This record gives sequence, structure tokens and C-alpha cells, in this order.
Amino acid sequence: MKRSAIVLTVLLLRGVTLATTWVPSEKTDPMTGEKVPSQEIMSYGTYIYHWPSKYDLVFWPFTDENCICLNPKTGYAAFNNDFEELPDAEKQGLALWLKENYKADNPPKSHEEKLAWLEKVYGLRKMNDPFWCYFYRLMAYIHSKDKETSLAYVRKAVPLLEKGLASNPEGVAKLEVLYLLGEYHRRLGDCKKAQEFFAQVEDVKYKDEEGKEQTGHPYFVELVKDRQILMTEESSNKPDAGDGK
Repeated sequence: MKRSAIVLTVLLLRGVTLATTWVPSEKTDPMTGEKVPSQEIMSYGTYIYHWPSKYDLVFWPFTDENCICLNPKTGYAAFNNDFEELPDAEKQGLALWLKENYKADNPPKSHEEKLAWLEKVYGLRKMNDPFWCYFYRLMAYIHSKDKETSLAYVRKAVPLLEKGLASNPEGVAKLEVLYLLGEYHRRLGDCKKAQEFFAQVEDVKYKDEEGKEQTGHPYFVELVKDRQILMTEESSNKPDAGDGK
């Protein structure tokens, strides 16, 4: 599900002005063998890495409803890239659950409803921590206009990020987790802890496109700079302790 950190490194800051487009396609439901309507990526540009979802490090196409494939008859759903990859060991239990819980006459319609359904379907499968960390961040972004719901997913992602940091990642993988822990602690109101993680970002070593070791990765340094400015603005807008508010 998650785009490779290497891809993120290679594509940074290259301006391409093509639009993101989809074309109709089909996928095979691995449980029934039926052909299910889906969408296939036709074109996109690396500007997707600079859209607002970058602050959660989630990127198109996963932020797009077209990335979800759902069999309207059975309720089986998944992201397009792994819709057909359901392991045999998971099919029977999932089929029974869908039979008991899915209502074909009332399928999920909105993007948010489809993602909520996906969370339930994937919850019955053996998805790993990196999958769930990305999924929770995606949900935090999709629900960004609903602060309470968004923060609920942020809280789910934080322990997985902490676990990821404890595994001693290197390069861009370490930059990702440090930035995200800083950003999510900022959203949760702990600016001191946020700054502790942000402060480490410029010192992380990574390899550039030519394989040379560098520090101060421009993409992550810029993300941190944006969020530090936001923290300053948020702090200056808080009521003074002595004004009785």
C-alpha cells in the first residue's frame, strides 16, 4: 500500500504539470471469480507529493475514492492494488462475515463510508503494522475537517510510529517517522515533544539520487519548517493566561 521511501526520495521537487486521470477497468473478485468494475491509473505527476495530504505523508491515489474497489454484490472491498491478492487462508472467514454484515441494498456510497467499510474488511485480514499506520494516517487526512475523528486516528497511528522508530530505521524511513511523530504530537497539543522530534530531522543521514550521503533532506526540512511556523502562529493566537479566558 505505502509508496516506497525510495520513490519519494527520487521524485522530490520535480515539477510535472499533468493531471491525475483514471480509466475504467475491471478486477477479478478473488472469492467469487466475478469481474468487478474498477478504475486504473492513466497518468499523474510528481506534484502529488506537494498536495496537502503530504502533512500526513499519504499520497494520491490512496487519497482518491477511485483507489477503492468494491464488489457491490458481496461487499468485498480493498484498495485497487491488492483487491485480487486475498490469501486463500482469509477467504472463508471473510466470506462468512460479509454474508452476515453486508447489505447489498445499502452499500457504502461516499468516500468516507467506503473507507470506514474498508477498515472493517481489512480488520478481518492479517494486515501488518506499516499497512495500519498508513491507513490510520489516511483516515486522519480524509477526516481533517472533523477534528475529533481525525485526532482519533492520529492517536491510533502514534503507537505504530513509535514502534517503527524503535526498530531503528535509516535514511528516508527514519525521516518519515520522526517528522510524523513531530506533526502528530503537534496536533495532539504537545508542542515540546513535537519540537524534540522535529529537531532531529535535519541531522538524519540519507542517500541522494546519486547515492551520496547527505543530511538536511529538503522535502522533510520544508515540511518541518511549515509546521514550526504553524506552531508559532497557533501559540501567538492563544489567549493570554492573565486575560481570564
